[in-house]
Amino acid sequence: MNRSTEQPSPQRPNQAVEPIAPHPPLHQYYDELDARQGFLNELFNRTAYQYRNIDKATGFGSGLWYRKKALESAGLKPGMRVLDVACGPGLVTQCALSLVGPSGSVVGLDPSIGMLREAQKGPCRNLVRGVGERLPFPDGHFDFLSMGYALRHVPDLRGAFAEYRRVLKPGGIVMLLEISRPRSAFVLLLSRFYIKTLLGAAFATGTGNQDMKKLMAYWWETTEQCVPPETIIDALKGSGFGACTVKEWFSGLLRDYRAVKDSV
Repeated sequence: MNRSTEQPSPQRPNQAVEPIAPHPPLHQYYDELDARQGFLNELFNRTAYQYRNIDKATGFGSGLWYRKKALESAGLKPGMRVLDVACGPGLVTQCALSLVGPSGSVVGLDPSIGMLREAQKGPCRNLVRGVGERLPFPDGHFDFLSMGYALRHVPDLRGAFAEYRRVLKPGGIVMLLEISRPRSAFVLLLSRFYIKTLLGAAFATGTGNQDMKKLMAYWWETTEQCVPPETIIDALKGSGFGACTVKEWFSGLLRDYRAVKDSV
């Protein structure tokens, strides 16, 4: 199922606004909210070596096709300069490189050393350690910004989106891929069992790494408790983006958000 929701042009961002967290704090994993990034870095460092296998298992081998299709339909073209935020092992980064060609460029950014080490095994050589809410790049530097399956990990949606807008050129595009809470109760129950329970147990047993079970549980719980798509669209608009849209697949289990920085 493919659902597209067009949104009107955005309002200009306010200077004093409340942060928008992607989900409530999950205290079973970290004591204080300030400790979340440290928890994530440690967890990802210990599990990054299995992320490509996780991608194959969760997407049943369709991940490459889906990411490439999403990037193309969002407007990624040869010659563009791309920033892939929270690049992980480089899954979206690699697709972007194949689409921009030799006349374009792609930078992958991630806070996890383990993830960056995995990304180095792919074709991208422009890899930077950092977080999306404090991007180490000048204003108006990129034509296209992507983020794959990491929106739930930012501390403040509006603050992160404002930073994404800052580094984009006028007319630049942002595209956010996410695994989300499905609208269908049946798809929700099936996905919860498969990702949280079955894959968590399978990867922990198969690798002997119990952090894999924690990773899959955390992944699903942040997915299920993530704010609704309407909140994400409002945060994009509140950060100054226009032409904000969201496409839904498989009853909303997969969503991709797109927005454009004004040309003026």
